[in-house]
Amino acid sequence: MKQVRIATSLPTQLPTERFSCEWMEGSMMNRWFLKARLAEALAAHGLDTHWIETRDKPRVEDVVPA
Repeated sequence: MKQVRIATSLPTQLPTERFSCEWMEGSMMNRWFLKARLAEALAAHGLDTHWIETRDKPRVEDVVPA
């Protein structure tokens, strides 16, 4: 299973919380949601400011216990 998120190259001082997000499951619904949110981010901040990243979901035994 994959995980997805929106990342940004903008400085953290700018109000981009609406667009950038933490890793989430790469389900079809989440991918659809992120594509719509990415379109809004690019319209608000310009091309090449935000993008969708993917990664393999970490295995449970690889996660460090709290």
